[in-house]
Amino acid sequence: MKRKNVRYKLPLMLLVFGMVMVGCKKDKGDAASLQEAPKDTFIPRLSTKYEYRIAEEGVAVATATKWIDGGKDSSGIKVYNLHTNVASPYGDMALDNSLYVANGKTYTGFNMPDAWYALVTELKKTPGIEVIEARTTGFPGYMVMENSIKEGSKLTWEIPGKTGQYLKYLQKSSGSNITLEMTQEITQLPGSAVMVETITVPAGTFTCSKFVYNSSQRQEIKMDNGLKMVRVGTENVALWMAHGIGVVKQENTTDFDGATSTSSIVLTNTKK
Repeated sequence: MKRKNVRYKLPLMLLVFGMVMVGCKKDKGDAASLQEAPKDTFIPRLSTKYEYRIAEEGVAVATATKWIDGGKDSSGIKVYNLHTNVASPYGDMALDNSLYVANGKTYTGFNMPDAWYALVTELKKTPGIEVIEARTTGFPGYMVMENSIKEGSKLTWEIPGKTGQYLKYLQKSSGSNITLEMTQEITQLPGSAVMVETITVPAGTFTCSKFVYNSSQRQEIKMDNGLKMVRVGTENVALWMAHGIGVVKQENTTDFDGATSTSSIVLTNTKK
């Protein structure tokens, strides 16, 4: 049961981590021609790799390595591509997200994980299953952080509507068919830096803005238009952010229908 829970939560952790599960991007730009982002932002340094440990309930379940591997100029704004490799017992994942700076803030792009689209594709291939509708809302979006390392710096979201997914499919069997509908909605709430903290992790000691924000989730399953299950949950996220690195440490506390779980991401090493 423990390993099953870890497998379910890992993609959600990565989404909060500011990463976006996508396929191989063709338009990353040339990393060799990039200039460093301003030092007083949360964009990682060029030619540096950052290694992380991902844990559930204090137990290591995956590792991640991220680095800037490309970028481009978009209407005068330098957009950086942050590439991440995640290794877990369930296989490796390649992740990318866009970063840019504007008006004293770092923007981190996120999108619907490719795992969603892979699930829909597999369902369409499954004998006895007819996918009627599959859609996502609220993507792509941006997490926006004020760059100043100070108490009170704001964390906000630029999202086109509520973040979520809807899936409806027909399960065919001899004698009867069942229509299933699954809906998930995630509401991201604004947050702020509750303190400036100098923390020590395996990779070293860093001065960080500790941002805290909350999100809420609602998951609903219907069978033949009748409500079958509803799960409601909340998540509290703490992010320690350092200039020239981004995430140094992250802690998540999730409560679903009274069941609480914890997860963490910690910077373990940096290397040129």
